[in-house]
Amino acid sequence: MEDSIKNVLIKYDEVAKLILDQKLDELSDQMQDLPVDAEDFSYEEYIQRIVMEETRIVTKSMETEPNDELNGLSMGKYFEACDFSVLVEILEFCSLNLDNGVPESVIDAIANKDDKDTTYEYAKNTIVSSAWTEDELGDADSIFEIEFAKIKACLAVLRKCNNSSLVGTVLERFMSYAQTRDFVAESIADYIEAFPEVSVPLMIATLEKHESEGLTGPCEDLIIMLSHIGKEHPADEIFFAIKEAFRAMKNKIYAVICLAELGDGRAIPMLKGYINRNQKTIDRDLFYEIMTAIRDLGGDISDIQDPFGDFEKKNEGKL
Repeated sequence: MEDSIKNVLIKYDEVAKLILDQKLDELSDQMQDLPVDAEDFSYEEYIQRIVMEETRIVTKSMETEPNDELNGLSMGKYFEACDFSVLVEILEFCSLNLDNGVPESVIDAIANKDDKDTTYEYAKNTIVSSAWTEDELGDADSIFEIEFAKIKACLAVLRKCNNSSLVGTVLERFMSYAQTRDFVAESIADYIEAFPEVSVPLMIATLEKHESEGLTGPCEDLIIMLSHIGKEHPADEIFFAIKEAFRAMKNKIYAVICLAELGDGRAIPMLKGYINRNQKTIDRDLFYEIMTAIRDLGGDISDIQDPFGDFEKKNEGKL
């Protein structure tokens, strides 16, 4: 791997960070409240997603511009001409050294190589053999999040190759967590959600297996992934899986939010029934979330007794 491309990648990453910070400042100044039609769970998440997407668009454009340090080639054209072994060096350098991660053009170049078997074996070996936890990493001087970036990049390569063969393996590794981290869940969600015909039956079976444990930890993330898929590809098995998860979950808020996201009004009787049966014991936050979900699904909440007496005030922003 030549020093010239290292320099280009480091400069690219520095510019990407500046763009991200600038976009974050701009949006934070312009917006004060979560838009009514926002699908995210919080204002902070909404801002973060918008900023990341706008940064991605700008950096993707940067990857197509001619670069003097690459003899007039764009980053994308340069990577297209690289041997596979060099591309692997570049991917691992980016994973370990760039805050913005691996450029899309690197992922594209690896995924578009003619030898798909070699590409798959590299991605598979990296995903299977890399550390998924600090304990597996076993190196106090290494930062797990940075090391995991290699797995994230290889999952992106498989997604670009339309290769779903590691969905089961990835799901199994993910389920080994007692409590997941957002960056891990987001990394695997992009891969798992790309192949619903394979992942949905596996996720439903996994949830059924863990029902008696209260569907905590990674199960909460699986329910969110199912709802994302179900919103794009409505299916009875997804709706009924999340509905059943609501009954089994220790933290039912996840299932309530996901049922609302699905937009299926068949959830209304169950949600209303739960409130009516648990008037004296229901948690305030769960009550608010269920009431909001029922209303958003088109249900009537006028006949529901409010044990806290302040849902309408909270809904109007007076609390």
